[in-house]
Amino acid sequence: MKTGAGLLAEDAISPDITPQMAEHLARFNIEWHVIPSTTVVPFNNIYVERLYPKRARDFAFSHQHQGGVSLRDSLTAAHHRHQGKIIGVETTVKPDYLPGNRQFYGTPYGFDTTTDPFSRYIGRAGFTSGTRFAHNYASLRKLGDLINIDWQNRSLMPLGYRLTICPPVVFNLIGNVFHPEWSETKSLELAAYRDDHGNAICFAVGSNSVNDFSYVQKIETESDWSLLGFRAALVPDRKV
Repeated sequence: MKTGAGLLAEDAISPDITPQMAEHLARFNIEWHVIPSTTVVPFNNIYVERLYPKRARDFAFSHQHQGGVSLRDSLTAAHHRHQGKIIGVETTVKPDYLPGNRQFYGTPYGFDTTTDPFSRYIGRAGFTSGTRFAHNYASLRKLGDLINIDWQNRSLMPLGYRLTICPPVVFNLIGNVFHPEWSETKSLELAAYRDDHGNAICFAVGSNSVNDFSYVQKIETESDWSLLGFRAALVPDRKV
């Protein structure tokens, strides 16, 4: 860490959160975090060794089916987009997956249908299971559109932000530092970020053991995501 270096990037948005917004976002378990700038905490070998100790053996290998880009390179690009920014990360408890897609977010066991704060939006988005499992790219896009339009129209989201799926390196960082309990369930989650062309780059993320968040694999938008849950995040929208 460089002495005197700022945690935030020069163009970082500081969310203007009204009391009404704060009360609303608290009901959805949105917790605000500063993602340190690359000047302060670069995504380098030290970072990788510390936060991805049980990473896959091919973590730094290039893959032909992924355009000749390694998993490490993909995560570097993902993290660069969010470093130096203030991001709201959903902290709702993730349950273990059980066959039939009947586990609901909100408790470790997931049997209570009322514990997921996004349940009414999930139903309106057409998720066939009614849970955060068994979704696909189309249903997730619809979910995001529904929530963003609703919260923007009701002034329940800070100006310049949009709700999306939690980015992969943000999941790893916040889990490691603030929410080790996320590692206590074996089910995986979907993580994603947008590239420079607005395309979704998707990953499966999770833990290789308790207090570890090293599991990450790049996946395609048309992949089978029936076993993946997901958590939301509020990220700066570059269009604003």
